[in-house]
Amino acid sequence: MSPVLRTLPLIIAVLAPISAYAQANAPQPSPRRDWADRYLARIDTERKGFITLQDAERFAAAQFDRLDTNHQGFVDHDEFVASVKRSLDRASEARKAQVQRSLDRRETLFKTLDQHGDGKLTKDEYLAGTREHFAEIDTKKSGMITAGDLRTAHRGL
Repeated sequence: MSPVLRTLPLIIAVLAPISAYAQANAPQPSPRRDWADRYLARIDTERKGFITLQDAERFAAAQFDRLDTNHQGFVDHDEFVASVKRSLDRASEARKAQVQRSLDRRETLFKTLDQHGDGKLTKDEYLAGTREHFAEIDTKKSGMITAGDLRTAHRGL
């Protein structure tokens, strides 16, 4: 028997525990987060696992400020739909229908939020919509929304 074949069992016996240890201690991939987890993480900056109305209002106020590109204190229709229209222009043929549906939802949302019907959203109108939407999702009236609450609300649409 060759010397290599005689030492092979010894090499395997020495390396096997090292390999098993390395596999057991290798970083495990994190579980894939769905849309609700990702959405909640954007708003829950303190990583509490839930958002409060104050968190939602703070996030909405920052969103409003980004939408108000000309800094007039209100968001007109064109500003409100601009980012989705840019996405539609860049979308592949496979995604165009999905982005168009997003644009249609955005159009409907603008009409819903524009309480005065003047074609302009003020920050107060925008935040009022945020408060109303928060209350719709917080069906347990706990003052907190979790990713599970978001999923439940989405299934009810």
